[in-house]
Amino acid sequence: MCGISVLFNKNNITEEIYIDFLSSLRKINHRGPNDEGVVLIDAKNANYKIARTDKTHAEVCNTTPLNEINLNDYNLILGHKRLSILDLSVSGHQPMNYLNYTIVFNGEIYNYIEIRDELLTYGYKFMTNSDTEVILAAYDKWKEKCLSKFNGMFSIIIYNSTENYLFIANDRFGVKPLYYYKDKNSLIFTSEIKQFYSFKLSLSINSEAIKTFATNGFIDHNNETFYNEVRRFPKASFSKLHLDDNFESLNFQNYYNLPNSIIHKKNYLEEFEYIFSDSVKLRLRSDVPLGFASSGGLDSSSILYKAFQILKSENNHLAVNTFSAIFPGMSGDESEYIKFIENDLKVKSYYTNPLELFSIEDFEKHIYHQDLPITSTSYYAEWCVAQLVHNSGVKVLLIGQGGDELLAGYHHHFYRYCRQLIIQGKIIKYLSEAKSFAEIKNIKVNDLHKIILNEVKLSFKFKFGLTRMNSSLEKDWNNANKLIELLKIDFSHTMLPTYLRSDDRDAMAFGLETRHPFLDYRLVDFCFSMPDSIKIKKGWQKNILRECMTQLPEKIRYRKDKKGYTTPETEWIKNHKQVFDNYLNYIPEELKQYKPSNPFLNYALGAWFKVNNIK
Repeated sequence: MCGISVLFNKNNITEEIYIDFLSSLRKINHRGPNDEGVVLIDAKNANYKIARTDKTHAEVCNTTPLNEINLNDYNLILGHKRLSILDLSVSGHQPMNYLNYTIVFNGEIYNYIEIRDELLTYGYKFMTNSDTEVILAAYDKWKEKCLSKFNGMFSIIIYNSTENYLFIANDRFGVKPLYYYKDKNSLIFTSEIKQFYSFKLSLSINSEAIKTFATNGFIDHNNETFYNEVRRFPKASFSKLHLDDNFESLNFQNYYNLPNSIIHKKNYLEEFEYIFSDSVKLRLRSDVPLGFASSGGLDSSSILYKAFQILKSENNHLAVNTFSAIFPGMSGDESEYIKFIENDLKVKSYYTNPLELFSIEDFEKHIYHQDLPITSTSYYAEWCVAQLVHNSGVKVLLIGQGGDELLAGYHHHFYRYCRQLIIQGKIIKYLSEAKSFAEIKNIKVNDLHKIILNEVKLSFKFKFGLTRMNSSLEKDWNNANKLIELLKIDFSHTMLPTYLRSDDRDAMAFGLETRHPFLDYRLVDFCFSMPDSIKIKKGWQKNILRECMTQLPEKIRYRKDKKGYTTPETEWIKNHKQVFDNYLNYIPEELKQYKPSNPFLNYALGAWFKVNNIK
């Protein structure tokens, strides 16, 4: 888990470019507090120098001070900030050389041990215990097909000195970010958008992206950013860029897609349990202390109890620590469930109260690290939890992100499922599910029928062209008649991408790696190829997870309320109303015409303009 910067300039590197590059790399010191590496390469003849900076680990060999390097001899720079998680020795230093390859890599390959064992049978030798070296050997053996073998999260850039090209790849779900800027002479890759501020680039505001955010809260739904010239490298894709005189455009090739068909099986439960268990087990691999996010909900509790079971079966006495945000006395507080789990498992639990910690200075620091505005103060609660974990000394945190998008965990998923049943003419099934759901949620079944009826009306309005939407994404979201269609949109565009980007920024701001057992690609494939009736049954959403996790206490396993990361947003704004209102003054006049779907979006947008000093 780290941060990267890569720059190619056809006209070679100048001192000014190098200083800007190093400044860009230093902007993400938080991502890699343990080491810094910079390699200068002449892509014309493959000559290179390992530069020594004041932050390069003292034990790194064969380095050259900057004053002994003729920068104009080079046209490619690879930079890396390291957060040491696997193989803590200096041998894990990046950029790493292997055969004719040089790599900078951000992320983790959880199944690197299994891949390394396979590569050993082909005669490959390894000098480290890192997953980085395994990536290089795997690429040498299988080229881009190695990506399908990787179970993990990653942004990878490899320079091939023999054939003079860059190989760039992002993980299947875009967990680890990678951004790029390209003009006719240069190309820059970074882990965070703020790194581009170090370069003398003419960046212009992307008004359409801001409009989409301000009007309906969609952000991270495509590869655009709030700058026209900066784009995100597409997830589940790779590119091979030859660094010759032509310097062709980036061509993206997709290597993974969500399943498109239902696969009927005899025993869904058994297979789900095996994949989920193995996913958690792989993500327990770490050479540093790890912990677990605990919200008292089904997803985080399932990961925690499954990990506890695995560690116990392996006679592993690893200390189990949990971390939670609580709001005692406030609506939505989940302390009751969190403390119940603490007592049940006898784990050591850490708590933070973001309402007490909240300050405008810290909020603006949070916005700065996010790189983009936020859609609610729940993201600030995540920020406070990341800070809590950092202060405890834990470096890896397992979290439950992705469970709702996989297993239809949000209320709107149930409503859409009911709409689907009605359109399909399955009225008896619908009435049965609605009755059970109303009993579980303690609501009047007639009120639920009204919600579902509005869903059906909306479907027919779209069918006959009687309604219009502000954006194509909003239209797609509302027009998805099948539950699986809505789940895919939430997973790939509207919900999960924002959660993942926010999680990356909050965690990495404190040098923390977060891991997502529900985003193991095997589990994703399995869940998107199972029938809806396995996800929702007798009114219970995420039913297969509930049936699988028999070791969970019934209080958690069949908990009836779903709260997510509920925060006292109104209280925060009320206590700092003058400052929040002042944020609106930072929004350019031409952008104030957009009417937000909720007032907080404009507050967050104004804060983003302020902290980035954008006029």
